[in-house]
Amino acid sequence: MKPTKINTFERYQELVELYGVKGCKSNDYIQREAADLIIHDVLYELCGEKNAFLLVKKDGFWRVYYYINDFEEKLTFEGEELVAEILFRGNLGEPTEEVSYLESCGFKRNLVRDQYFAKYASLTTPVLITGLTVEIATRIEDVKWAISLFNTSFDKWSGDFIPIDMAELLLQENAVLIAKDINGNCLGALQLENKMGVIWLNHVAVVEQARGMGVGRGLVEAYIEQGHTDDNSRYMLWVQKQNMPAVNLYQKKGFTYMNKSTLSMIKL
Repeated sequence: MKPTKINTFERYQELVELYGVKGCKSNDYIQREAADLIIHDVLYELCGEKNAFLLVKKDGFWRVYYYINDFEEKLTFEGEELVAEILFRGNLGEPTEEVSYLESCGFKRNLVRDQYFAKYASLTTPVLITGLTVEIATRIEDVKWAISLFNTSFDKWSGDFIPIDMAELLLQENAVLIAKDINGNCLGALQLENKMGVIWLNHVAVVEQARGMGVGRGLVEAYIEQGHTDDNSRYMLWVQKQNMPAVNLYQKKGFTYMNKSTLSMIKL
């Protein structure tokens, strides 16, 4: 089977109505951005009689959004790298039916990410890191360096790849923090975003030779202060469950697990 480009929003709506019936298992989180994806020619469909995959073309792979009504009907195509992310409530455990179905289509488990939340009033007192400065990036060169660090530091299937042409926008939005040592050497970076009054930590990374020196903590402290307006200022982030140093940092700072997780499944 080969995917077919979705050329109109009406076609997308038709697919949602056709496959999104009562009892359907779905991870279609793209409804708000579907029209934009269609305009940019990156939204495709792969449909069977009962099940459908909606595919978004990324840099070197497809992100898969599914509608599953029949666990016996398999949807597959070869020659492409695929990733599907399943959102679930932690206290309910992983959605085993959907995981098993994707495994039967050739996917394998990749990583689990957990969502954490905090209000400023519940966070611990900031800790100063000697010899470290963290400031908003004011040069395009620093933003491009940060983008390169993010893109080479993370699993590309579970994190969002940042195109280099996003650098100018991130610079204009004061969205990148850069950590430097006393000699001005860049040690790490953090990207933040204000979404409807919640300050999201989208990416944070530290160069390999500076890990374990408090750079990550310094970046997180600066991110919190950057988003602080009052004690009710709200913060949100996703962190890989397997990254225990990062998990411990956020928990000690005062972030709490939101009982919301995602499991990424990949087919290479």
